[in-house]
Amino acid sequence: MDSALDNLQNFDVFFKVQDIHLQKSQSGGIVTVMTSFVIAILFWTELRQFCTVETVDNISVDTRINQKLPIGINFTFPHLRCDEVSVDSVDSAGDNQVDVHGSLEKLNLDRDGKILEREFKAKEGECLPCGEGNDDEHKCCNTCQELKDGYIAKHIPYYHILDTAVQCKDTLGCQVVGEIIVNKANGNVHVAIGRSKIREGRHVHEFFARDVTDGFNTSHMISWIKFGDQVPGVTSALDGTTKIVKHGAFMFHYYIKLVPTLFHGRWGAETYTNQYSVTESAKNVQDRSGELLGLPGVFIVYDFSPFLMRKTERAKPWSYIFTSICAIIGGVFTIATLVEMMVHTLVSRVLGIV
Repeated sequence: MDSALDNLQNFDVFFKVQDIHLQKSQSGGIVTVMTSFVIAILFWTELRQFCTVETVDNISVDTRINQKLPIGINFTFPHLRCDEVSVDSVDSAGDNQVDVHGSLEKLNLDRDGKILEREFKAKEGECLPCGEGNDDEHKCCNTCQELKDGYIAKHIPYYHILDTAVQCKDTLGCQVVGEIIVNKANGNVHVAIGRSKIREGRHVHEFFARDVTDGFNTSHMISWIKFGDQVPGVTSALDGTTKIVKHGAFMFHYYIKLVPTLFHGRWGAETYTNQYSVTESAKNVQDRSGELLGLPGVFIVYDFSPFLMRKTERAKPWSYIFTSICAIIGGVFTIATLVEMMVHTLVSRVLGIV
């Protein structure tokens, strides 16, 4: 048994050198310090690479049917009050949604763009005037909506009195936040002038032409918009978009091409969402004579790509970091040994320093 173990010494490639035969030098110390520094940098680089999750993309035909599309929005209209903002949706399947509520929330904003905690409320027993909208049915207008109803009943534009009427002057803008559920079919979501209705199966907007000349301002800011759940690596091109209208009646169109996306997380979770590309247009639809050539508003027009993008997260195996560490240590020490031999030989022969 002992002889067998002794024979193993013949296979030993790790030669042992006694301490008395070791020689240390200044050049060796310098190379050792530099080697340690290089190893530390390379190790940190490989560790960061190991912790980075790779995303692999591939494309196939989208065969999913009968799905719903959740559209999340956060729009701010600084010059439209919430009772003037109606979020409607229309799609090619014939599904019309008028003044969508559900999970949508409308928040009144003051002149500074801050959310109003409470709306104007007349005192008990108080009767506020209806201005030009005063008649037998509208003698007291204690809310902003009642004041507008009085003007509408007499076919009189009311926008010019909103900034001065005590019932309305505290409220200037509106923030729309929430989610709209639509069919997976081409369509649009819009905020436009007038009261939207379904008439003979068609989506129409009713308004007086004088409402436009009186001040329907479609300035808006898109804080964020999303078509499905948020997943890593998917950005939204419209986030932070701001459009300001200084004169005229503008119709804004955002033409969105949706690409269905199936995201596979590194832990096995699967999320179905949509990426998109967008082009936009803005047009003043009011000519010099005051006539309208289109419908003032903001339109999000979307259609679907027939392809499905699959995004799969792939983490590197543990063998990657172990192999990298071994390669770094072995490679750097081998190169450092050669460098130290050259430096030591050069210093000892030229400068005579050991």
